[in-house]
Order: sequence, then structure tokens, then C-alpha cells
Amino acid sequence: MARYNIPPDVPYNRIATAGNNNTYRGEYNNGYRGYSQSRLSPEDQHEFDKTYEKWEKDVRKHDRDDIRREERRMQDIMARYNIPRDVPYDQVASPEYRH
Repeated sequence: MARYNIPPDVPYNRIATAGNNNTYRGEYNNGYRGYSQSRLSPEDQHEFDKTYEKWEKDVRKHDRDDIRREERRMQDIMARYNIPRDVPYDQVASPEYRH
């Protein structure tokens, strides 16, 4: 939450839940719209998308160990392309993987 400057008193389910009612996801991602589209190779984009999909499932299950593992994988891919760590993962994922 600190990474995205989300106040600590915001309930976790307001951040983890995808959808139109998730105002924090929208508020904190707007500055990054389209930031990294087409920046990754097709192979890395595929790997990132699959990892992002797993990460979303882990977040819904509250599986902290798996969340951290998937975050490391996504951060490694982002680092290869000099994408800043604070760019939200859904802005790197392909549109069909964003929820």
C-alpha cells in the first residue's frame, strides 16, 4: 500500500477487489495509463501476463507467500525494460488480463 501512497486505514478489500467500485485502483493507476504498452518482447509480455494472472488469484486468496513470489517475477521482467517499480502491474499486463 505504501508503494502506491494508499493510506494505511484503507480496507484491504478496497484495494484487492477488481471492478468499478475499486476507487483506489483507479485513482492510483491513472497516471500510468498506457505507460508500458508494447514495451515488452512478445515472450516477456506472455510471461508477465501469466504471472500477473497468478498474482491476481493469489491476492484474492490472500496467499502472501505466493503474492511475493509473483511480484518478484513481475518486478524482474519490469527491471529488464527499465520500467519503474512503482508502475502498477495492471499497466504492464495486456488489456485482456486486466480486471
